[in-house]
Formats: sequence, C-alpha cells, structure tokens
Amino acid sequence: MWYSTMLMLTAAVMVIGAALSSALADGDIPLIAFVVPALMFASRGGAAVWILALGLIGFGLAMPHQPVAISLSLWMILPALVLITGERRNWQVSLLVVSVVIAMECGVLALQGDQKLGGAMGYTLLQIFSVIMVWVSTYFWKPAKSISWWPLLVVIALWIVGSPQGAMLAFCGSVLAVVLQELQRVDSERRGDKLTVILPAIAFATLVVFPQFSVPNPVFVAWLLSLTIAWLGDYLLSAENEEE
Repeated sequence: MWYSTMLMLTAAVMVIGAALSSALADGDIPLIAFVVPALMFASRGGAAVWILALGLIGFGLAMPHQPVAISLSLWMILPALVLITGERRNWQVSLLVVSVVIAMECGVLALQGDQKLGGAMGYTLLQIFSVIMVWVSTYFWKPAKSISWWPLLVVIALWIVGSPQGAMLAFCGSVLAVVLQELQRVDSERRGDKLTVILPAIAFATLVVFPQFSVPNPVFVAWLLSLTIAWLGDYLLSAENEEE
C-alpha cells in the first residue's frame, strides 16, 4: 500500500517537472529529450515501444510551434480513450465522453483556423494523433523484464550542451515511465484508470497555478470540460460496477 502510494506521488511530481520544463522552454526542447523514456525500454523490443517512440517524436516535433497550454491540454484525450476501451466500458458512457472530447478539440481547431488561438491546426492534429499513438502503445504494453539505463546519459549530455529544460524533461519522462510500469506490476487494485485522469490534469494545472504562464481562456474551458467528463465517466462506470 505504502509502496504504491509513493509510486503515485513520484509520478505526480515527475509530471509537474515535465510540465514546468516544457513551459519554461516555451516548448522549444530538443527532440531527443522526448525519445529518452521510450529508449529506456528499447532492449525489451516489441512494437509497443516503437509506437511509443513515434508518438513522443510526433508530439515533440509540434511542441515548438504550439502554445504549451494547447499541447498539455491535449493529453486529456488519454483518459477518454482509456474509459471507452477499458474493462469497465459502457457504450452510453463512451458515447458521452467521446462526444464532449471531440467537441472540445474541434472548438480549439476552429479557433486556430480563425487565427484566434496561437499555433496551427496541422500541429494540433499531429499532436492529437501522437497522443493516440501513445495510448495504443500503453494498451498493448507488457511489463519489461529489463530496463536500459544508458539513455540517462542523454540527460547529462543535454545539460552539458546548455539545455537544462530538455534534460529535466528527459529525466522526468524517464522516471515517470519506469514508475508507471512498476505500478502496473505491483498494484493489484487497478488504479490505472484514475491515474490516466489525474496525471494529465496535473500537467495542465501546473500552468494554471503559476501566473507567469499564459493559458488562453478557450483552452482552459476545453481542458476543464474534458476533465469534468473524464471524472464523470469514471464515476458512472464505478457506480455501475458496484451495483453489479
């Protein structure tokens, strides 16, 4: 119990660190920093690792061209995907969750198309597709029996060449990946669904808490409604399971 709790707290801290590093660098982070978490599991092979790597690369490619708030808000797509494909899924709840999330993202895309928000529709679509790829990799993920620690040398290299935000992102992302896999291994209480809601919410909330970071109102509303529907969907599914 205590071990699982410490792992979850560590995951939350790593998400905050990753969000802060992205915001401080205004998204301008070396692409290699995004790949390091996937490289930690490269030795185990398997398609899931490479799908994860491609998803992270695609997300990182668009980061410098997007407001950080938009990039971080898109991770709220993950809980929607988990809710509609998990063991507790219900088609009515799935339809509700998907409808709200799609409506919110379409609103952001429309505002970008009208040049009322920063970034571009193409980059947002790329990041949406990248987040979906990350979800696909986690859906088919099997815990690795061994972890490669050599990618942490990239963290040191990024710091040496003068990219502390890149080093921080690579480090936090790597620790987060290892912690989540360990949680999958030791936690028999299936807290994964709740973590997929909490962690993306923490990432975006980090920007909201610090006043020096800009969060456009439409992006905040889209994130808040996506968060609300994710929590509501999780509650409805939990209530349905308890009744059964």
